[in-house]
Amino acid sequence: MMENKDIADKVIQVLAEMLHRQPETIRMESTLRDDLEMDSFTAIEMLFQLEDQYGIEIPDEQVQTFRKVLDIVDYLETRLKRE
Repeated sequence: MMENKDIADKVIQVLAEMLHRQPETIRMESTLRDDLEMDSFTAIEMLFQLEDQYGIEIPDEQVQTFRKVLDIVDYLETRLKRE
């Protein structure tokens, strides 16, 4: 099972690559829309990346519930415990 920190590091890495940012500028409390300026297209792209990374399927509507980086990490941690 992956540790929360491993998941957080991977999510931040994916976001940094997709948003062309330095990973250290992305915090767990960063809001996706306001702080990171993520649009819906980028959010869906991120979803595909994370699905490939973890070998799970994330429902598209789930993306709408993600407000902060922490929300993504918490969701993945919960999902991966069930898998």
